[in-house]
Amino acid sequence: MVKSVSLHTAAIDDIDLAVAELVGQLKNKLALCKNSIGIVQCDPEFIEAGIMPKLYNALSFPIVGGTTVSSATNDGIGEHLFSMMILTSNETEFLAGHTTGLVQNYEDAIVSSMQQALGDYKLPLRLAIIFPTVTNNENLPGDCYVEAVEKVCGKNVPVFGTLSVDDSLREFDRSMSVYNGESFAHEASYVLVLSENIKPEFFVATVPKTADLADTSAIVTKSNGHIVQEIDNMPAVKFFESVNLAENGNFKPGVYFVPFLVTKKDVEGIERTFVRALTYFSKDGYVHFRGKVPEGAMLSVASLKADDVLDETAKVVQSIADKEKNEGTQAVLIFSCIIRRLSIGSDALKEISQIKNTLQPDVAFVASYSGGEISPIGVNSEGEPLNAFHNYSLIACLL
Repeated sequence: MVKSVSLHTAAIDDIDLAVAELVGQLKNKLALCKNSIGIVQCDPEFIEAGIMPKLYNALSFPIVGGTTVSSATNDGIGEHLFSMMILTSNETEFLAGHTTGLVQNYEDAIVSSMQQALGDYKLPLRLAIIFPTVTNNENLPGDCYVEAVEKVCGKNVPVFGTLSVDDSLREFDRSMSVYNGESFAHEASYVLVLSENIKPEFFVATVPKTADLADTSAIVTKSNGHIVQEIDNMPAVKFFESVNLAENGNFKPGVYFVPFLVTKKDVEGIERTFVRALTYFSKDGYVHFRGKVPEGAMLSVASLKADDVLDETAKVVQSIADKEKNEGTQAVLIFSCIIRRLSIGSDALKEISQIKNTLQPDVAFVASYSGGEISPIGVNSEGEPLNAFHNYSLIACLL
């Protein structure tokens, strides 16, 4: 069994006080078992002020996670918050680590680090939670991280996580991942969960297809990973110009924030839909996305209206709350795309407030914002998770 608690502090100008508040909350709320892990989501200023070495020294168990722009816990919510989930167990083991050289060779970095962390493990590997940072390397679509984790952990292990962000939209030059007392601008931290008895569950909320641009649905006729070369048998740039989303080889203002639904049947004939964010046109007229877009997929424009985003969040979070009530959930991690937050408008905390107000108060949770979401979208006929990278989505993991 895994026990959990969420912690928070807003003492961004006094790191010693912040550490004392976190340690004090932990002592008051939870007795630690043999194995523990801390999962952090925080404003970059906490890390820049040096909180991680002091917090790690005070807690003396592994810590992983990264930066975000807003977060919520059972007892706190804010834009400049240090939020933390503690998981502890006598039976479940938590193996933590970080990559070295992720941008230079993401696959080797993830595989070698996780292999070293796993060693000759005895318990079944039940879950990998990973925290890369957003990079400006266009050759690193988010799917790459998922595929590298699957290479070392196997395709029967669910992969969950978030790309860390900050408030410098598009650049994200202050986003960091953390591991114990260290922080990294271009690496990933992670935790591998080994257990005989836990079975994580996952939820994904996307965005609906927009009624205003429904006629833009088209088929990807040529692509290479995350680069789409042809749509409906015409050069990608010409397609976008034909539906009034681009002009003279450039996207029109605001189109960078338009979500695209990608729908394709999997190997078992089941139709799956996920969301992609675009980044730019290359000189050859190809369009680059933040994740892979397979040939044969249907591409359609999705809605980012505030009401649509909040409605989708409400549906999923209510399902989570019902599950908490009926099935003994101990902890919930929720990551929502930063663009969902922007789409809501002036009330930057509205979505995570909705989450906080709906979930069961006695189940520990942390909710925060993401630059790319990693979560299974279901299982195949063998019961194996269909791990996937998402954009513009809200994802949740229940333990």
